[in-house]
Amino acid sequence: MSQINNPNQDFQEAEETGFDLKGFFFNYIIRYWYLYIISIVMSLLIAYYYTWYATPVFSASGTVMIKQPKSSTDAADILKQLNDFTTDRNIQNEIEVLKSRSLISKTVQSLNFNITYFLKGNIKTTELYKICPIEFKDDSLRYFAFSVPIKITILSSSKFEISFFNPSLDNEIKETYRFGERVSNALGSFRIEKRDFFNNKAFDNPEYDKRNFVIRVNTIDGLIDRYQRAVAIAITNKQSSILKISLEDPVAEKAVDFINKLVEVWLKSNIDEKNELAHNSLVFIDDQLALISKDLDAVEGEYEEFRSRKGITDVSSEAQAYLESAKNYDAKISELDVKLSFLNYLENYVKEGKNIKGLSPASIGIEDALLLKLITMLNDLESQRSLLSTSATPDNPRMVELTLAIQNTKSDLIENVKSIRQGLQASQAEATSQLGRIEGKIKLLPGSQRVMVNIERQRNVKASLYTYLMQKRAETAIILASTVSDNKLIDRAHASHRPIRPVKTEIFAIAILVGLVFPAGFTYLRDMLNDKIRDRNSLEKSTSIPLLGIVGFSNTESELVVRENPRGYIAEAFRSIRTNLQYFNTVSNKCITVLVTSSISSEGKSYCALNLAGIIALSGKRTALVGFDLRKPKAPERFNLSSEVGVSNYLIGVAEKTDIIQKSDLVNLDFILSGPKPPNPSELLMSPKMPELIEYLKENYDYVILDSPPVALITDALMLTQYADSTIYVVRQNLTRRHHLDIINKFYREGKIKNLSILLNAVKAGSLPYGYGYGYGYGYGYGYGYGSGYGYYEDDNGNKKKFFRKKKKKKQESAS
Repeated sequence: MSQINNPNQDFQEAEETGFDLKGFFFNYIIRYWYLYIISIVMSLLIAYYYTWYATPVFSASGTVMIKQPKSSTDAADILKQLNDFTTDRNIQNEIEVLKSRSLISKTVQSLNFNITYFLKGNIKTTELYKICPIEFKDDSLRYFAFSVPIKITILSSSKFEISFFNPSLDNEIKETYRFGERVSNALGSFRIEKRDFFNNKAFDNPEYDKRNFVIRVNTIDGLIDRYQRAVAIAITNKQSSILKISLEDPVAEKAVDFINKLVEVWLKSNIDEKNELAHNSLVFIDDQLALISKDLDAVEGEYEEFRSRKGITDVSSEAQAYLESAKNYDAKISELDVKLSFLNYLENYVKEGKNIKGLSPASIGIEDALLLKLITMLNDLESQRSLLSTSATPDNPRMVELTLAIQNTKSDLIENVKSIRQGLQASQAEATSQLGRIEGKIKLLPGSQRVMVNIERQRNVKASLYTYLMQKRAETAIILASTVSDNKLIDRAHASHRPIRPVKTEIFAIAILVGLVFPAGFTYLRDMLNDKIRDRNSLEKSTSIPLLGIVGFSNTESELVVRENPRGYIAEAFRSIRTNLQYFNTVSNKCITVLVTSSISSEGKSYCALNLAGIIALSGKRTALVGFDLRKPKAPERFNLSSEVGVSNYLIGVAEKTDIIQKSDLVNLDFILSGPKPPNPSELLMSPKMPELIEYLKENYDYVILDSPPVALITDALMLTQYADSTIYVVRQNLTRRHHLDIINKFYREGKIKNLSILLNAVKAGSLPYGYGYGYGYGYGYGYGYGSGYGYYEDDNGNKKKFFRKKKKKKQESAS
């Protein structure tokens, strides 16, 4: 939108190039300062009550160390230990184990988290952990008890009232019982008992108010789900294997107990897993010992019976030599039999899909490195699949990969068992062959000596095998007794002294920020959605028609403000408009004709036309104000003018030009009113007498002001523009809408109206945006002019106007 003689041209051009921060500050902050104060105060109050009533949350944490597998001299194992991915996978596995349902289930059950106690206050309900004076002991609860809060009101040191809502009956149940008495109702069967620190004296005092409690019975599955989500486990350093276990809870001690118990259960499960290996080996050895013991007892009985019957006390030296040779081979063959039995036992476990985690070949002397490695790999793969199965389906790519790896490892393990068996069987065949030769020599001994040697051989074989198994059992028992966890507790859990939520400083900072953003956003959005012309800025965005001037809002009763207060800011605004009209009329004419119109009624065009005519008359120019609004005839109220005669009378030929001109009490100002309302206003304006009337006025006056109907409603104003040297289009603040300017913008683009300009009317003091001078001293941005009367001019009584003086005059918006 262009402007006339703008001293702020450079400022506005700079403003158009980017965001006007200073303008935004004045227009949306300074202008609405009271909204910011209200918003910030309300935000701070809300923040205060939030921090007061919000449940504080504490954080607890502890650290553990994951021990890495011991070094191995095997080349493959060395490469495996150098692989960071393997180490990371081991740590990730332990993280998943710590968050597993089985581990958390054991933890919450051992801590009795399934029963939660609360103290019900007038405003807040606070959880009581280990300090509730009563204890809930359930015998058999129905599932209904897990879904409703159980309210307990202690009536005295011996009685209490229980209440809960029964949805099946749609009412609240209230019952009174004694402490320790069995309660049987819709919840199930249970008892409420007093704890050791129950204060009998306090609860017998009627004035004691902390007697209302709430008990919630939690399901184990619900607790597991909650703590699985709440527990956070992270590696403290990428170069270490130390894990930090964290938990947030409204009760700091409860979070500490959970973490400590979780670590305790985790370490114990690790020890139990290792003990399972030794335990299963003990079971195998004990089974073998039972069989050998039975056979040994039978051989001992046969040996004693034969010696007693034959009267033989000892064998010959030759027989003794054969017996010692046979004894060594018998022991070796028996040891090989045990190993072969174990291999058969292991192979059957693998083929039947049983868990082989507890089987240890080393416990019976099988030291094959590949076999031990395959068993470890199989156990590791099955542990990974078991862990993954809790969160993945069987067709998951990783599950499919693990299943295939397990099958391949089992196949390799069975092949390795067969290879080891063949080696053992070859050794056993060799020992049997050597034993056969010795047995051949034994057969050459005398009958009694031969029988005695054979019995002695069996006795020695069973005894040595029994001794061997007892030795292995003792070694395994020592391993079982000395088992320690592979992992280690570094720091027991500890909780923060202050709650981590809510943080008061953050809450109040956010409240202040919201208090600033909300009114800024509200006012900005309101202005964006408001399609009314609010100020000069919104006017310039809606049209490119030059701005002639800005007229302030008048709160006086007089229509002709320029006469009542010629030194006021309204009069000064019209003086600026009078000056600016000269720039539209560069051709020196004897008379200047000005048409004043608007979009709709009530925008103040008649008020502006009257005061413009008045300010021109005060300058000594002969001025005529002609009312051409034939559809809504109206006469200024304070000039004692007759509305019986006017333009309509002349145009229909019942009056002459001189008859319709009425003098006013203001020197140099004459009026021609509209006259009686005619039935055909548009046709009258097309009368041949119209040019004659305009020509007559131009010959007798210096200025002719034509007050026309609204241009957006009827075509009368457009017909009158042919007689005007300049056209002033009146726009009223907060009344004219942007789309009202569409028609006048179209006329301006098409050049249908010459010397068209806009006048912004009824602008309230302080409502103009920053950068536009009205209301702040000098300048409307055109010509010259002073502010809205803030102390520069004196009023009619010679007293200076004061900023905060309350005027009790009736506000009157000028009529159109």
